[in-house]
Amino acid sequence: MRDDEYIEQELRREPGLADEWLRQNNLMYGGLVGISVVLAQPLITDAAPSPLGLTSLILFAVAIPMLAALIMLNGQELYRHRLASSRSVTVARSLAMGTAFAGIVTTFWDVSWIAGAVLLGSAFVAMLVHGAGYSGVEGVLRWGDRSWRPAGRKAAGAPVGEGAAGSFTLCCLLWARPGLEDDLVAYEDRVLALLADYGVQVIERLRSDRGPEHPTEVQLYAVPSQELLDAYLADPRRLELTAERDRVVARTELFRVPLG
Repeated sequence: MRDDEYIEQELRREPGLADEWLRQNNLMYGGLVGISVVLAQPLITDAAPSPLGLTSLILFAVAIPMLAALIMLNGQELYRHRLASSRSVTVARSLAMGTAFAGIVTTFWDVSWIAGAVLLGSAFVAMLVHGAGYSGVEGVLRWGDRSWRPAGRKAAGAPVGEGAAGSFTLCCLLWARPGLEDDLVAYEDRVLALLADYGVQVIERLRSDRGPEHPTEVQLYAVPSQELLDAYLADPRRLELTAERDRVVARTELFRVPLG
């Protein structure tokens, strides 16, 4: 499984995870912009910066505008409750954060190589701490095609007392783009017709007319297993309608309903 497929699967199981990742990204972008601006100020006023100082200034010049653009994009992602999937965004994110960190390191190194080396060592330890803490909270580590989950921890989104492969009840809330409420209903008519092929039953399907702040549709499904749900989500007939879905659906919330 490719990394982008793995991420998409995790987001299907826990839609709120996207918003949390976006909040964390915003914190990192803002922090790096603030640090970069503070460290760049004395370098700008220095008439004859050292070679390391000039290198830092160039790195900050690359990082600051890109981080600012990512902060603006992050706001739009939060508004739409989904992550941007563009490869250019992924490259820009890596480049912006990498150049900002490199600029910070070279600035410290310019003052003292000991300070620069300590910063690098501290950053490495911080990454290990974050990785250990994240795997302890989320219970999942991913490296290439391998994944690991601690024994006794269920897949994300599975209700207490229910196995990942067991049947469950799923609720879906759908918001239509303004003026496209009927188009959303027509799209849902087409994709929900595919559920029967996977043994998924539509228990309830309700339409709301309470305004754009409320879901346009509320759907409730009886799902035999997570594997069958994943197979439905990967159905080529459904994927062919992705452009139509993006055109008519403004927001989706998907969550499991505890069994009574």
